[in-house]
Amino acid sequence: MCSKAVKWSAPILVAAAVAAAAISAAAAQVVSSDKLVQERQRDMKAMAAAAKRINDMFKGTSPYDAKAFKAAAESIRAHSGERLSSLFDGSVTAAGSKASSIIETERPKFHDLAAELGVYASALSIAANRNPDVLGPEMRMQGGDAMMGGPIARKPQATRDVASIPAEHAFHMMLQTCTSCHAKFRLQTE
Repeated sequence: MCSKAVKWSAPILVAAAVAAAAISAAAAQVVSSDKLVQERQRDMKAMAAAAKRINDMFKGTSPYDAKAFKAAAESIRAHSGERLSSLFDGSVTAAGSKASSIIETERPKFHDLAAELGVYASALSIAANRNPDVLGPEMRMQGGDAMMGGPIARKPQATRDVASIPAEHAFHMMLQTCTSCHAKFRLQTE
């Protein structure tokens, strides 16, 4: 009778080990998913805070500081492009995430928006270098700027047109890129 118990206990032990490994792998995947969602959220918050600092300088609610302006632009640039795209590789839906699965089916569009965000942020960084003392008129949008347009005007191509637009316009185009991405790829909550 003892030998039969040993014969039955080996398959049971193997099954228990396989089940434990599967549970452990699933738990590790949840932890990994949670960390990825937290990393995405940290990056998004960092970009939002940086955009707010730049916005406050354009609005005049904070004094212009070229170093702070550049640091904010560089923060956005560092969190955009390949970095941003890589945080949404594979399956993007997870508990606590506001990312839509549409990213998975329209990855090229998502990647383009992430890259565009970096182009505009780079333009802002360059503008800070060129204007170390004051947020002057050359950084501001002018009423007659041909590139400004309206809501139905042609959107400039970031990689082609960014050098020819004032920093303030690049900033607004960067915000429009964020808005476009959120409208298309973020779950809408009521």
